[in-house]
Amino acid sequence: MMGWQMNERNVYFTDDFKVRLIKRVASDELGISDEEMESRLQQLGALLPGLESRLGKAPPKLVARLAASTGQVAVRLLALKELFPQANLSAMVNNRLGLLLDDDTAQLQAAATRLRQLLPDINVDKFVETFPLVLDVECFEMALEDAKRIMPGINVTSMLRNNPDVILSLVKGKNLIPYDQISNPWA
Repeated sequence: MMGWQMNERNVYFTDDFKVRLIKRVASDELGISDEEMESRLQQLGALLPGLESRLGKAPPKLVARLAASTGQVAVRLLALKELFPQANLSAMVNNRLGLLLDDDTAQLQAAATRLRQLLPDINVDKFVETFPLVLDVECFEMALEDAKRIMPGINVTSMLRNNPDVILSLVKGKNLIPYDQISNPWA
């Protein structure tokens, strides 16, 4: 009997392969068939167009949680639309999938209210759509304070409109993980 060996440096993971692998791991985690997982992900895709492209970057455990909670996802989308009526929810959630499951709705309401107080001259719905990490308002407020301390005389509203990355680069918090919305400028 003859076999062959492959060097892992020569293995290339395409996005399609990553998605299939994540679906398999998620279906195993839930103890459901691949067909059932595909059905649930289609339901999620109907709720969130463009989700498929995001799956290759999401952790399998999060994909499993989303697939296990399609009803909760629908309810959360309605709550998010109520809180941020002008936001494109697909884009917002694409920037932070955990929004569909992790944050408490009352906590999101408080964050929306506080952000509107902090940023009266900015369209908060569109801002949160693009940068959902600001929903961790406490960390965002610390970043605003740091920006004012580091750059005295700065007009925060102008800076957030023209170059939000300068201030957002100062945000520290629990939602800063590699597959979230802050891109690597050196990539």
